[in-house]
Amino acid sequence: MTTRYSGFDPLWMFRAPWSGDVAQRITAPWFSPSLTVNYAGDPAVEDRVVTEIASYGKQLGWLTEIAIALAKMQPVPEETLGRLEKAAEDIAVIKEQVGVSAVEAANDALDRLERHDPAQYYNLLRERRRAK
Repeated sequence: MTTRYSGFDPLWMFRAPWSGDVAQRITAPWFSPSLTVNYAGDPAVEDRVVTEIASYGKQLGWLTEIAIALAKMQPVPEETLGRLEKAAEDIAVIKEQVGVSAVEAANDALDRLERHDPAQYYNLLRERRRAK
């Protein structure tokens, strides 16, 4: 059990390293590396899918289990199929949310540009119209 002293300590400057309460959470990337894989698609969607729904490994596991059952002409595992269907529904919701937020972000950026640099705003609109 760790106790903390919260009063004044006149000798605070004479403490040796690691002599006090050193309990802290360390979240440096070299202790817990994270891997970013982006094969295709929208990174915002993919990040939310793997963090909120299922990792790539889990998704691949579900598909593998279903494919093996089909290849062996066995019934598809209902629990696995249910997980895959739920994931597909959740992914559709995420795609909708990310799409809406992207449109909102674009509108906000255009509004800021129009307020701060109207000439550049109108140049951008003209260029985009010509590009179509």
